[in-house]
Amino acid sequence: MESVQVLPYADLCISQLLKACLDENMDEGVAEALVSTWESLNLVIPHELWSIISDPLSLFKCDKRVFRSERLLPVWLHAQINTRNVVALINGQDSAMIQLLLEFCIPTDQDSPDNTLTFIKPDTMKMVQRVICQFAHGLFIDGDRDMLLAKIIHFQTYAIELLPIVVEFIPSLYAVFNFIPELLRQPQPDKQVFGILLACYLCEKYPLENYLKTVEHHVLPRLLKIAFPSTPPSSTCVPSEYLVQAIPGFVHLAKAYPHFAPKILEAFDEIARGLPAPQEFMGQEGNSKIILVLRLHQVLNNSRELVQHQVDRNVKQMDN
Repeated sequence: MESVQVLPYADLCISQLLKACLDENMDEGVAEALVSTWESLNLVIPHELWSIISDPLSLFKCDKRVFRSERLLPVWLHAQINTRNVVALINGQDSAMIQLLLEFCIPTDQDSPDNTLTFIKPDTMKMVQRVICQFAHGLFIDGDRDMLLAKIIHFQTYAIELLPIVVEFIPSLYAVFNFIPELLRQPQPDKQVFGILLACYLCEKYPLENYLKTVEHHVLPRLLKIAFPSTPPSSTCVPSEYLVQAIPGFVHLAKAYPHFAPKILEAFDEIARGLPAPQEFMGQEGNSKIILVLRLHQVLNNSRELVQHQVDRNVKQMDN
């Protein structure tokens, strides 16, 4: 069949039938046939197909169910970026779109069991995370061999809740570790915390000895710099939400490098010594600054206990 003859079917497929696939009650065989038809059209008339979807985002922007659909999410991803668009991504023109895709990996209130109309199963959420991350992985290894797109995305940062997800599902992300020292040198504290946590999760998954050198010379010193930012140096810790966010990441480092855990404990103890003792705030717990200090003490205590567990476990293994 010639392209001209196929076009009306392609138009119908896009304008009417794809959206119908969002209905969970749609017959599974019909839905699979429709998606298969889309894939066939993409092989037969790719250029005409992209001209029909002159603004691909407009097709699904009003219906977020597509980002929870095992049928249509792969179709949507294919419609957004193909190999011809990678250069534009590397130039930073569309990296924000990748950021938005990653945000869909975070469960929302609408995904909760409390929402009977929009609740999705945990397996579906895992599917969404896996498909989106595999898509990003494909971009990184196929059209971004210098990892420039990956660098742009990570220097822009994204929600720290996404870090364990992307580290788990994007195998090529290990290459980002090469940018960690530069990321930690950024002047914005939120980017420094992001870099610390990214390094911690990567080390937990890939506990390589050369990564440990970066941890020792860049990651742990950056935590202390966030805690003690004064110039000239001071022994007084400056409490901040950045510390509250960054400290738990070192539990993952202790799991990766138990023999390095004592140095993590030393850093925790140094931070704790620089804070006012919790007893000094008896009866003043309503003050926001005091609440922050008390939270920081709690995070330090909890994290210290978990890191100490790795130390003790390592000692027992060595004794055996």
